[in-house]
Amino acid sequence: MAVLFGILLVLIAGIGPMVAYALILWWFDRYEKEPLGLLLAAFLWGAIPAIVLSLIVELILDIPISSLADPMAANLIGVAVVAPITEEIFKGVALLLLFIFFRREIDGLLDGIVYGGLVGFGFAAVENVFYFADALIESGTVGMALLTFFRAFLFGLNHAMFTGFIGLGLALASTTSSWVVRMLTLFLGLAAGITAHAIHNGSVMLGAEFIWPCLIAFLSNWGGVVILLGSIVWATVQEQRRLIRLLADEVSDGRLSQRDYEIICSYWRRVGERLKALMNGDFRRWWELGRYYHLATELAFSKYRLTRSSHREDAQEIQTQIMRLRERVAAQGDRL
Repeated sequence: MAVLFGILLVLIAGIGPMVAYALILWWFDRYEKEPLGLLLAAFLWGAIPAIVLSLIVELILDIPISSLADPMAANLIGVAVVAPITEEIFKGVALLLLFIFFRREIDGLLDGIVYGGLVGFGFAAVENVFYFADALIESGTVGMALLTFFRAFLFGLNHAMFTGFIGLGLALASTTSSWVVRMLTLFLGLAAGITAHAIHNGSVMLGAEFIWPCLIAFLSNWGGVVILLGSIVWATVQEQRRLIRLLADEVSDGRLSQRDYEIICSYWRRVGERLKALMNGDFRRWWELGRYYHLATELAFSKYRLTRSSHREDAQEIQTQIMRLRERVAAQGDRL
């Protein structure tokens, strides 16, 4: 019974906070929600393939490093150099695959941060389970509780922040047709993630001997989080402005009412309208409103993709999609 309780405790402490953080990050993506399948795939990539591949490579590289350096230096190299490079590369593979096969889903900085953050939360969830299980066995519940405070709360956003920088580079790469600029932004995003990871790991390790590295770890981690939060706020404002600009002609051409236009362009007014339907017990209207707002947003973002398209075939496909979305928005509006 005690063993089962310990397993449950470790799973809740390791996975629970990361899932909660992932849901908060998902909420920040207010206007055009990413496909749930891709979001789940990003989280699971971080939780399984990225963990397994990183562990294999780190164990292989540990053999020559341990034979060439003294134990303390080998440990520092493994923690502050090898781990950040391998882990961020394998986490970044998910984002690279997303960029290759689902590039149209990346419409701005927010999308890159969301996908990168979810990969990071998936990775952190499983890594925390291993660390917490070890702490519970070695130090009991008190030791595990202390480690949980540091890994799940004080530094709980770390892996999402590291990979969020890679996602930011990915999102910037998606805004240009120049392969040189794409490679540069992808490299800079990866370099930022690895550097932030290395600073954290090195500082925490040195913090066992000195006080000042702990301060560096705290400031660098939360500084990175603030940078990404600022990027999220800026990107959210840009998305709202995009809706206002790209749906305006739908109103002037009579395809969208002024009232609906104003509601669609305001997240809180959307919430208010759907909440009103929910409070009245009209679950069908609540669902149909959500669908209506989603389709109208997709229409705006498709028009945005059209302005960015540099290939004639892609432009024709997007134009066809825009026409279909206009029909679906009109049909959905009639249901309301």
